[in-house]
Amino acid sequence: LPEFKSSLRHLLEPSKVYIATQGCLQTTVNDFWAMVYQENTHVIVMTTKEMERGRNKCFRYWPDQHCTKDYGCVRVQHVSEREAQGYYVREALLLTPVQEEQPRKVTHYQYFSWPDHGVPTEPGGVLSFLDQVNQAQSSVPGSGPIVVHCSAGIGRTGTIIVIDILVDTIRRQGLDCDIDIPRTIQRVRQQRSGMVQTEAQYKFVYMAVQRHIEGEQWRLQEEQVGRPLPHDPTYGRGDWGSGCCPPRVDDSACIYENLNVRAPSVSGLSNVGR
Repeated sequence: LPEFKSSLRHLLEPSKVYIATQGCLQTTVNDFWAMVYQENTHVIVMTTKEMERGRNKCFRYWPDQHCTKDYGCVRVQHVSEREAQGYYVREALLLTPVQEEQPRKVTHYQYFSWPDHGVPTEPGGVLSFLDQVNQAQSSVPGSGPIVVHCSAGIGRTGTIIVIDILVDTIRRQGLDCDIDIPRTIQRVRQQRSGMVQTEAQYKFVYMAVQRHIEGEQWRLQEEQVGRPLPHDPTYGRGDWGSGCCPPRVDDSACIYENLNVRAPSVSGLSNVGR
């Protein structure tokens, strides 16, 4: 399906692969599930609602909860669904006519908190969402690529993938590693044209990287003092205790789709491309 997907290999870790694709049309649902099965995918990330502002964004390509439906040669059984903070998590089993094969578990994450216009005002929710996505991916040894899609498969999809690449690089190499955000986006665009579609999305990548660095610095401080600090000012995880403060939101970091908002600076790395 060369016209339907783009396989984006992680720039620094070849074993991590993404498939960036457009949202399903009614006529491509069977092809979508055939791709998921063929590529041994266990995690699907959907970054759009099915309909936004009265416009169809993605055809609903999964059955209702506790129902089973055939999509070409792949049978999908919707086992469970729960709502988390800003997203849905659905568990499904994939079955094929080959009776000897065991059903394959697939986890479907639908992030529904991305605003209809622009980008989120702060990146904590997206970072927390990606934490859960990566936990699910790493829990299945030998899992195939993470499938990521929005509607066209370039704007939100590219933003999510680039953030995940950069955060993963920092986690593996440490806060003092060298990253180049513009070059990362450029290399991703070489594999799928138009990835990270707007200036607001471009700036949101910087915001997310900065917020992740602040969170890591906060956790390092906690380790040094040997006790929990009052609150982590970066991640909006929604699990604050009675003695904790809500996550900080810097008004100057809010992003809107206009050309007058400066890109936030990223501190905490030795060299970051601007």
